[in-house]
Amino acid sequence: MIENKWDSSGAGVIPFCVKDGQVLFLFHKTFSGRRAGSLVDFGGGGEKGESHRQTAIREFIEETETMYFSDNIHTAVLTQDRVQDQIPLMESLFDRTMQRHPEWWCRRVNGGSGKQKDWKTFFIEFDYRDVTDINREWKLDDATRFTKRRELLWVPADTLCEIYDHAPDRLWKRVRQLVNAKQTIKSITSCLAG
Repeated sequence: MIENKWDSSGAGVIPFCVKDGQVLFLFHKTFSGRRAGSLVDFGGGGEKGESHRQTAIREFIEETETMYFSDNIHTAVLTQDRVQDQIPLMESLFDRTMQRHPEWWCRRVNGGSGKQKDWKTFFIEFDYRDVTDINREWKLDDATRFTKRRELLWVPADTLCEIYDHAPDRLWKRVRQLVNAKQTIKSITSCLAG
């Protein structure tokens, strides 16, 4: 297992893509624990010395168990070497998006106090990947290969805005706590629709 040396900051990423003229955002669900059933971004606490960007990159790779960027998901397994091998892929996606749209990220407020946390969630453009086979790998696992069962979901932009407006409890709390998330989603949709 990968050793974590947490500090007080954290970060996440919400990938998005355009498929058949529709903007889609990638989330995951878990099947146990406090986040079970919620739409969750890919994120977590930062390791000592990591920037927000480095944390978000590492967290995506870890939470997808290295399968998203793997050519052979049947042999993908979470190891430090595999994470390091995939970091350059994520860095290039971050560069491509952030160079054109450095404003496509959100801070997070604490739900109770209203104070901002030392947290950034980045909205990063990915190439579309059908996640059916990845989800099947998690489903078929006998609890020996993966840390926990997840399911990846592409959510259309209009559906995501509806959830923010009418069913925010479907979102994991840190996704609900993103400042100006809906405006960022609309900015992305507007830019990519044009």
